[in-house]
Amino acid sequence: MKGQAEGELQRSSWRLARQTGALLVLLLVAIAGSVLLIVNTSQASAAQRLLTTATEHVDSIVDAPAGTRLAISNQGTLTVSPGMPTGLPDVKAMEAVAANRVAAEEDVSIAGRSYIVRTAASDGRIVQAVFDRHESLEELNRLGAALLLTCGGAVVVASLLAVWLARRAMRPMAEALDRQRRFVADASHELRTPLTLLSMRAQMLKRRMASSSPQEPMLNIDADVDAMIEDSRSLTRLLEDLLISADSRKAEFTNVDVVALADDVVESFSVQAARRGVTVERSGIAGPVEIAAVPTALRRLFVALLDNAVRFAGSRVDVGVSSDVRSLVITVRDDGPGFADDVKMRAFERFATSAPADATAGDGAAPRHYGLGLALVAEVAAQHGGRVEIGTQPSGAVIIVHLPTIRRNPGNSSAAGSKVRAAVSRLRRMF
Repeated sequence: MKGQAEGELQRSSWRLARQTGALLVLLLVAIAGSVLLIVNTSQASAAQRLLTTATEHVDSIVDAPAGTRLAISNQGTLTVSPGMPTGLPDVKAMEAVAANRVAAEEDVSIAGRSYIVRTAASDGRIVQAVFDRHESLEELNRLGAALLLTCGGAVVVASLLAVWLARRAMRPMAEALDRQRRFVADASHELRTPLTLLSMRAQMLKRRMASSSPQEPMLNIDADVDAMIEDSRSLTRLLEDLLISADSRKAEFTNVDVVALADDVVESFSVQAARRGVTVERSGIAGPVEIAAVPTALRRLFVALLDNAVRFAGSRVDVGVSSDVRSLVITVRDDGPGFADDVKMRAFERFATSAPADATAGDGAAPRHYGLGLALVAEVAAQHGGRVEIGTQPSGAVIIVHLPTIRRNPGNSSAAGSKVRAAVSRLRRMF
């Protein structure tokens, strides 16, 4: 897949990744915020229980709970735990509680450290407990940093994963869109020439008929009509190729006698080939050989191979049907100029063009145009789990198709959309 479809796929993938990342950021921020809130609330509750226990149930500074320091005023005597922060105890708060007997609590910050100070009256004593929040805040900060790193990594990984998944999920749609665009371009390109030629022949015939008189009968009308009929047939074959290329319906496999089918197509091409001075013969297996295949697609494969061979053959085309251990081999040989080296790698692409193999530099030979035929051969072979290749021989061209005798998982033929198929069907009915 190339060009515009690839660019659209890439943009869509990154857009989906950004949206997924943004949604994941919001979700993780909400989760991280909830976790920090829960932890902070738990720490505050634990600190509150610790301070309440220290101020209401402790009689001596020696019995101060871990993480707290006490100041106890008993009958005018103040005792203070070792390591009490500078500026504490808060004597004014203790005097106020002694006066109104109402417990008081406040947050105090000293030298960049945060403390919770609770003062209460207990059994005739005034007790002030100081809880250092530094370790709790450090733990909360570490948890926040861990959540930030984890969430950030999760966002990056999820975004990259979203890009990968989006490309996998959207690639079939992008390829279908690309095939539809290519199909429209292919159809427009291929239909222009035969339609123009047919229109010109019809106009010329009309003018000749209008200029002729009963006394001067028009000459060569049969030749003109035959040419128009041949143009119509060429156009019909092209439309059939386009319809097959655009058909996305599930193929139905049945047992097909390949030998009988090859004989039938060879016989149908004999008259057309004779007009060009070309003899078409069938060789190889004579008896019936059946494989699981789509009859119409397999017939079209033979038609496309013979059409290509007869068009470029000098005098002879040979259609061989043989078999090996695992596959049926269809070989079509002609004695024409063969394939140029530069086209062998792309002969099965749609509308490949190349100079004839026997052309010399500067001789002005028209490029050879391969149209849809060989591309359809490759598609039909792939649809049946097989492959197609260009063989080698001293002169002329040889195309070899390998079809498995045991049915594998076939791929669907390329799709270009129902609207395009309908348009081509309408064009076909016109002719």
